[in-house]
Amino acid sequence: MVDRVRYRASWQQSLPLGLILGVIVLTQLSNPLLWEHHRSGLTGLTGLPFEPRVLAMVPLLLVTLELWVLGHYVGVTLTPEAVVVHNLRRRTIPWTDVAEVAVEPVTGGRRVVLYETGGRRTPLRMPSSSFLSPDRRLDDKVATIRGWWLAHGGAARAADTAGEFGAWGHTFGRPPERLGIRPAPSRSVPTVLLLCWLAADAVMAGFAVGPDADHPTLLGRTLGALVALSLLLGAAFLSFGRGVTLTADHLVVRGLRPRTVPWAEIQGIAVERHRGGRRLVILEAGGHRTPLPAPRVGRVLWDSEFEAKVRTLRQWWRAHAEIGTTPAEAAPQPPDQPPLLPYRGPRPWQKGVLVLACVVLGYEILLSVLVGALFLTFGQ
Repeated sequence: MVDRVRYRASWQQSLPLGLILGVIVLTQLSNPLLWEHHRSGLTGLTGLPFEPRVLAMVPLLLVTLELWVLGHYVGVTLTPEAVVVHNLRRRTIPWTDVAEVAVEPVTGGRRVVLYETGGRRTPLRMPSSSFLSPDRRLDDKVATIRGWWLAHGGAARAADTAGEFGAWGHTFGRPPERLGIRPAPSRSVPTVLLLCWLAADAVMAGFAVGPDADHPTLLGRTLGALVALSLLLGAAFLSFGRGVTLTADHLVVRGLRPRTVPWAEIQGIAVERHRGGRRLVILEAGGHRTPLPAPRVGRVLWDSEFEAKVRTLRQWWRAHAEIGTTPAEAAPQPPDQPPLLPYRGPRPWQKGVLVLACVVLGYEILLSVLVGALFLTFGQ
C-alpha cells in the first residue's frame, strides 16, 4: 500500500465546468460595455474607465476560481493515520473516528459518505458520480477508501455491517426500510424541458390575438391555460410519479396503472432489449410479465447507474423472498441475437446530443417566457 492516495475530479468530470466557463467568456467578450465606449472618441477595452473594466472581469475570475476549486482542489486524501477531506473547509478525520464508509444515492448519481463515531456525517465531493459527470471507476475508488479504513482501525466496526456494501441506495452499509427508484435525471430532464416548452407555447397561443379579433378571447385563454396545466402535470408525473418503490413485503410499480407485487410472487427479474435500449421486467408466478418504468436505458437517453440499480433490486428480491440466484434472472434472448453484456454507461455522442437538446430547449423556454411577458405587459 502506498503512503498517500489523492482523489479529485477527473478531466471528464471537469469538462462541464469548463464548458460553462467558456460560455461565460464568450458572453463577456460580446458585452457592449467592453467594446463600445465613445468617451473622448476612444473605443475598445482601453477606453473604459477602471471600474467598468474591473466589474467586467469579476465574473470571469469567480468562475475560473470555482472551476479550479471544484475541478482540482476538492476531493479526499488517504494517509495511514487519517482521511483528509478537501472541501471549502478542509478536515482531517482519523481512521479510528470513522464508523462506516457508505455509498448513498444523490440526485442523478452516487457519492461517498463518511459516518463518524460521534454521529457526524461527512459527504465527499469527490469521488462521486453525477448526472453529466459520471465516474466509471467510482466502485474501485470506494473499495480503495474502504480498504484503507479496514487496514487502519475499521475492521472491528465493519463486522456489524449488514447487506452488501456499496449497493445503490444502501445507507450506512445497510439497506433502508423503504427505497424508491425514479427515472434518472438524464432521462427525465429533457422530457420535462420539452413539455415545459410546449406549455409556454400553449399559453402564448391562448393569449395571442386571432385573425378576426382585436383581443384574445376567453375561450382561447382557457384552452391555452388548460393545455399548459396538463403538460406541466405530465412533466411532474414523469419526473416524480413514475418509478418503483421497494418495501419489506412487496414491490410497488408506479406508472399509469400502479401495481403492487409481493416479493414471493416474483420468479425472476430480467433485463431485456427494448427500442434500442434496455428495460427491467419482473416475471411473476402466474406468467404475467410487468415492465418497470425505471430504471431504463434508451437509444439516446440513459441511466449511468442502471447496473447498480438492477443489482440492488435483485438483492431486495433475494433477501425478502428468501431465495437464491435463479436462471430466470437472465433476459430471454432471441436465438439469433447474442446475450446482453453489462451496461457500461453513456457514450460521448449520447452526452453531446443530450447537452445540446437541453441547451436548445432551455433557450426556447426562456425566449417563450420573455415573449409571453411582453404580450401580457404591453397587450401586443
